Amino acid sequence: MDLIQVDELLVASLVKATREGLSMANAKPVPVGLSKYVNCTRGVSTVVGLAGQMSGSLMVNCTTPMALYLAEGMLGEKMQSLTAEVLDSLSEIGNIIAGKTKAILSSTAYKFEKISIPSVVVGNNYFISLYRGMMTVSVDFEITSMPVSPTNDRFFSVSMSLMKVN
Repeated sequence: MDLIQVDELLVASLVKATREGLSMANAKPVPVGLSKYVNCTRGVSTVVGLAGQMSGSLMVNCTTPMALYLAEGMLGEKMQSLTAEVLDSLSEIGNIIAGKTKAILSSTAYKFEKISIPSVVVGNNYFISLYRGMMTVSVDFEITSMPVSPTNDRFFSVSMSLMKVN
């Protein structure tokens, strides 16, 4: 059987940055899965561009209930729908995770110097196409403090795709 070939440094960086970043939302994500492909199966994504000697993007992909849960943790109040405040919270979460990833990788071969303003994509029928040759790692997380649901709302993914720029 072939095993997934991913760079352990990138995986460890995403896990650490996600855990540290979501502590602001009083969330304790547990890594539960790994892929070398971008995972965008859930309806809400925050996308942050990464630029420098390595360039690419970082994406946080979650369900609407997870987005509301994270925003509630950041804002300290109950959220009922994807309001402007919730979308701003998701942008900030993507920004924090990207910033922490940037700091963690700053002294490695995966160093990037800049992050873009985050964008939030809402909807179920989209596909992310990446430039051929990009190195990608995606970590699935679970937040066990959320109630169990038939739609797996306790899960989200954080993906990063990078390529060396000459």
